[in-house]
This record gives sequence, C-alpha cells and structure tokens, in this order.
Amino acid sequence: MNEEIEEILTIIAEKAQLAEGIEGVRSVLLIMYRFPSLKNKKVSQKTGIAIPALAAVRGELVKAGIIEKKNYLGEKGRTWIRENLKLKFEYDPLPDNFNVSLSDIPKDFASISKIEKILENRPEPDFALDQSHAIPSTVINRALYLLRKGDIEGRKILFLGDDDATSLTVGLFNLAEEITVIDIDPNVIKFLSESANTLSIKNYNVLIHDLREPSPVNVLNKYDIVIMDPPYTNEGLRLFLKRAKQILKTSIIIEGEAHKVLGKKCLLCFGNKPPKETQLIQFSILDHGFIIKEMIPYFNLYKGASILGQFSHLYYLELAEIQNVEEKLSLNVLPIYTAELKGRKANPYRPIGYHFVGEMRFSEQNFLLENEKIQKIFLDSLTYADLITYDIFHHNYQPYGYSAVAMLKTSHAAIHTWPEHGYISIDIFICDEFSKGVEVLKFLRNHFKPEKYEFLYMERGKGSTIKYEPLDLDNKK
Repeated sequence: MNEEIEEILTIIAEKAQLAEGIEGVRSVLLIMYRFPSLKNKKVSQKTGIAIPALAAVRGELVKAGIIEKKNYLGEKGRTWIRENLKLKFEYDPLPDNFNVSLSDIPKDFASISKIEKILENRPEPDFALDQSHAIPSTVINRALYLLRKGDIEGRKILFLGDDDATSLTVGLFNLAEEITVIDIDPNVIKFLSESANTLSIKNYNVLIHDLREPSPVNVLNKYDIVIMDPPYTNEGLRLFLKRAKQILKTSIIIEGEAHKVLGKKCLLCFGNKPPKETQLIQFSILDHGFIIKEMIPYFNLYKGASILGQFSHLYYLELAEIQNVEEKLSLNVLPIYTAELKGRKANPYRPIGYHFVGEMRFSEQNFLLENEKIQKIFLDSLTYADLITYDIFHHNYQPYGYSAVAMLKTSHAAIHTWPEHGYISIDIFICDEFSKGVEVLKFLRNHFKPEKYEFLYMERGKGSTIKYEPLDLDNKK
C-alpha cells in the first residue's frame, strides 16, 4: 500500500473514530472483498469490529467514493481494492483446514511445493543461536496462515531471523509488496539470498544484523507485519518485541502533521514454558504494547529440537499501544540465548540492577553555580534514556552547592555539586536495561563537558564481593 492510500485510509479511520485504526479499515475492505454477500453481523464477527463502528467505517468509505453502498462494494470498489490494496482473492482462499502436509497443498498454491527441495539445503542449525529447523509442513502452514489472515497480499513483511526459510515460502506466492529478512547468521543470509534468486522471488531483501545492536534506520516505521521465532528466553523475546515495535509502521505524516497508525501485526513462534514462565512471556507481550489476538498451541513442529519438546506455539499479535521507542538502544550486554542463560544458573544470585557512579571535574567553577540549568540537564538525561521519573527532590545549599534526587520507576538517580571544588558527583541505580544507565552518563558528559571524568558500574544483588568496574562510555555498549 503506497503512502497516498495509507493517508486515505488513515483519514477514514479518524473520521469514523475507529479504535482499530487504518488496519481496521483494511480488514473491513478485505472481508467485503472476499465475502461479498455477508451481512453486518458476520462482517463484525470476522473483523472483530462492533456493528456501530463498522457502519461508521462503511459510511466514510462511501463518502470517499471507494465503495458504492455501505454493504456493497460494486465494481468500482472491487477495482479500487485490487489496484490499491493489491488483494487477489475474491473468495476465501482457504475454506478448509489450512493444516496441510506436503502431499495435499491446495491446487491454487501449487507453486509453494517448490519449497520442499529448497528446505533440504538449509544450513545446519547453530544451537548457540537457538536455531532448530521447523519441518517443511510447518513452514508451509505458517505461510498459509498468513494468507488466510490477509497478511501477504500487498503487504510489507519483515522477518526477524529466518533459519526456517519461511520467508521463501511466503515469497513464492508472489503477493507481497516487499519481504525483508534480518538475521545474525551469515550462513542463513547467504542461503536465503541464493535461494530467492533461484526461485525468482521479487522484492526480496536480506540484511545481516545482530538485533542486540540498534535497529537499522532503513527498516524503522515501515512494515505491516513482523514474523519472528526468537530465542526461547524471556530476555530474547523482549528484545525481539522491542525491535518489532520499532520496525512496524506506527505513524504517518499527512500535510505536515503526524497521525498514529494502529493495528499492525506480529506473528510470533514461541516454545512451551511452565505456567509461571508462560505468565512472564504474556506479560512481556503486553508490556510492549501488543495484544494476543490468537494463540494456536503446538502449531510449529521442529526437527530434533529436544530442548523445545520438538514444538512451539503460534501467537498472532496486534500492536495496540504506541509509545516512543529509543531507536538507538543497544542491548548487546544482555544474554538472550538459552545457552547463555543456562551458564548463569550455576550462580543462584542474579543481578537485581546496575549501580553507576561518576565524577566530573571542572576548572570553570561559575558554571556550577547555575543550579536551574544543572537540574534541567540532569532531568533531560533521564528522559533521553527513556527512564520514567515519578518525583524529584532538590536543595540549594548556602552559600553554594546543589543536590537533586530523582525517584525513578526503576529506582533512583542523584546529582551533587561542589562549585568551590569544581566537582560534580553522579549516583544512579536502575533495575532496568544496562544501556539506559550508559545513555544517562553519555548525555551528562556531552552536555556538562568536564575536563576530567571517571565512571564506574557494578551489578547489584549478585551475592558477590562489591567491586566497581571502569566504564568506557565510547566503547562499552
């Protein structure tokens, strides 16, 4: 869908006051296109949009000249949808159970049978990266699931990791506007790139990238759906959800004004966990602004994945909450793979948080008398690092000197000045991502511009002897 069409559907969603946003409008058009004879109640059931809201959307579609009547597309509407939403199927493409084997692929999709031979040549899985190949029927069923949901036709799709090669199967439909794969493994990227060329898949892109590093700028705020089978740790899931949220399209500029884009999707494959861990997994999903629209247990079967019990569940997520996500965030210090976390289990004490301390020294002492300016820089540093401040306490000493303590959602931060000594001390404790503490210190250093400085950190709550490590802001991630 091009920018002009996105603008039209965004305005329709806003005029209809549709909580589901642009994706809700698209889902209405998709169902009307595939099931032209359905009554309001059935369309409401299939889209999940309440009948009054559905009527409002249809009314705005008529006003915009897209459909002829509220309950009738007309030839003009069908043509508009084909040309602008790139929808192909004017019928239910999968009326029966889409859980197929390689021997009973529907005739309409015979082209995807080519994938069977390709999958035989996948690189050997790298268990250190939690790789384990899904069996061919699972790869095909994932693609058919996306097709049924309407998430291939005319869509921009991004895969966060794809050692299974699901992206190639999706590409064989020749229906997506764009397919991009990001993977840390150069062997996987090489295989996917060469296979896509062999299969003549159009608009297919690959990118080698470690998701613990900041997201590539050219993929931000762009895609309609993200598909991922992350490391089966809560830490790995949270990282991938954070990146998915950055990559999905969540805003659009119309006549110089930003408008929210709601409802983009995420297809998540994740292994079975005990009840308490499953609760944490679901909390992580909700915490990143996604809701679980559907969950199909034991959907994915894997070859030789004994650590997973040879299966995982399929989650169909929708992005319902949009907040600013720090695009430059680096999480390279965090363990996300199963083997990394298993190595930590020998030590029963896990870090509760990170304690950062620092000292900055200045020969120009007059600057240290500007208490209001110092407080502003201090608070701006917390905001910049995406730390939430609940309250701030400060005190001006006589004849000079200043202290401020910020109560954070994840602990506290403090700054103290001694103008007579040309000295500022920093104390930050956060039960949050390590990188956020680093970002605070970088911000303070860059804005205060001290002549000399030193920063240290330690992991708190590990049960080990207290020892602060030097922190190199320019190289430590």
